[in-house]
Amino acid sequence: MGILKKLFGKKQPKKPNQNVKTSKDASKKSSSQPMDESIERTHATADPEENKHVQAYHVSRNTDETSDYYKMWRVRKAHSDKTIKHFKTQAEAITYAKTLAKKHRASLVIHKLDGSIRKQNYGSN
Repeated sequence: MGILKKLFGKKQPKKPNQNVKTSKDASKKSSSQPMDESIERTHATADPEENKHVQAYHVSRNTDETSDYYKMWRVRKAHSDKTIKHFKTQAEAITYAKTLAKKHRASLVIHKLDGSIRKQNYGSN
């Protein structure tokens, strides 16, 4: 036997601290004990559709004189600066926006030449 082994003996593996909870302990505890009733009730009654932001598409005329698409009709998502597609006529833009709104269960807002709203919540059903 070596001198070091005689002095220090055989090293014992470290035991984890019983007071510190590991992720394994937490998962065991959560699976074996029921959730707090108030939290469980909240999740059970929450409607997932309530939390979704209602999306809308806008049909408007491009008024940016520096743009290559100046005075063309465009389709955009609400609160977005990015144009989805440009069209020569408002009717073409409305037809395209209707298909998007129907596909994504969103509403459609149609603007006049001056930018005011011509029709709102069009096709949101």
